[in-house]
Amino acid sequence: SLFWTLMKPNGGGTPSGALSDAIKSTFKSYDDFKTMFSDKAKSVFGSGWAWLVVDSNKKLSLGTTPNQDNPLMDISETKGKPILGLDIWEHAYYLKYQNKRPDYITAWWNVVNWEEASRLFSAAMK
Repeated sequence: SLFWTLMKPNGGGTPSGALSDAIKSTFKSYDDFKTMFSDKAKSVFGSGWAWLVVDSNKKLSLGTTPNQDNPLMDISETKGKPILGLDIWEHAYYLKYQNKRPDYITAWWNVVNWEEASRLFSAAMK
């Protein structure tokens, strides 16, 4: 259900506040972050997820998980508290985008709910 809370109609734009500062500190700029996150999402082979997480060192990190795995699972190579998650399963995009996964990833940025991502970031930093 996290996936659905991280999207909203007329979303998108850029984050603000502490999350924005952390993204710029970690990834140099919002545009660099967006490119890196999108590239991670495009790198998923088959079904899976792309993630922005707060890791155990309270730092932002990008990663992917296969299938239904997530960063909270012991078996996950990407570990941390999820801030953003993008569903890369074919069921998430096939009806509208068919085999154009990159178009789906690009369009997803227009519905990101930065307020919820900021709330999750604040909670993860406590």
